[in-house]
Amino acid sequence: MSRSLDFLPVKDNKMKEKLRQFRKRVQKETKDKLAEMPFQDKLDGRDPQSCSELADSIYRNMRKEEGEYLLEPDYLKKIQGEIKDTSRAFLIEWVIDVHRKFRLQPETLYVNVHVIDQYLSREPIGKSQLHLLGITTILISTKYEEIYPPKLLDLIQVAENKFSEKAVLEMERSVLQVLDFQVTAPSAFRFMQRFRRLSVFLNDDEISFFA
Repeated sequence: MSRSLDFLPVKDNKMKEKLRQFRKRVQKETKDKLAEMPFQDKLDGRDPQSCSELADSIYRNMRKEEGEYLLEPDYLKKIQGEIKDTSRAFLIEWVIDVHRKFRLQPETLYVNVHVIDQYLSREPIGKSQLHLLGITTILISTKYEEIYPPKLLDLIQVAENKFSEKAVLEMERSVLQVLDFQVTAPSAFRFMQRFRRLSVFLNDDEISFFA
């Protein structure tokens, strides 16, 4: 926007003047916005992919939406189904092992756990289906977050070939229908990324990982 506008194919001088005024207004608004931004966001100002001028608004909106997806810690007890806290804990532990095996992104794990909890809170299933749910949610979360998600056959192999492709795909359809295809929500991982960006202390890797 700092370049001259004389190169534009506009013969009308009034139009050129309007364009110059528009450029000045954009520059002023950008300058005012930069003055309000945290110092750490200003450092990313020249990187268009960081969207630093919108970062604060984005995270405020995420904080507002977070409450819409939170579940009560004892939701499994209130459902009174076959799945207990211990069963869920074993499932999450297995999911974490698979996550490490395929070297997936951190956010993939958070999406995975979110989908598991949301589905269990809405659809009662038996213990025999819990492992199948784990494979299915891994498939869904990797499709959403990963550039190169694992193949379905590889996931089935990790599950010791206990399930067929058809069974996994049928469960996938059930999960997506129950969740109305809403598979993501503001996660602790994204908030931690923001806190680490703004905090001097969390720039230390060890402190950040423990947090």
